[in-house]
Amino acid sequence: MRRPVAILVFGLFLAVFFVYFIFSFRSFWRGPQIVIDYPADGASIDGFNAVVTGRARDVSKLELNGRALYTDENGSFREALILFPGLNIIEVRAEGRFGGKLSEKITVLARLPE
Repeated sequence: MRRPVAILVFGLFLAVFFVYFIFSFRSFWRGPQIVIDYPADGASIDGFNAVVTGRARDVSKLELNGRALYTDENGSFREALILFPGLNIIEVRAEGRFGGKLSEKITVLARLPE
């Protein structure tokens, strides 16, 4: 009678450990994630100032056009950017905690205000 109980307890322990392992290391398998919320790719902006907003998950280092970028506790970022007249490429690069790298680029058009 004691043997089936011991096997059941050991099996439950292994199941809990396996679920914890999968949950803990999912960021390792997924790598960093970036979502740029604003501006949209291909957007036209009146003026030369834009605020880039978005979210990042599982990152240890984040850059906006080569400058360090920081997130809040929810993983959201918000950074003011000065644009040149015409087409501008905005690039957000992320490096994950386990070495994975990701880059997201969008192109926006800055127009002279009328």
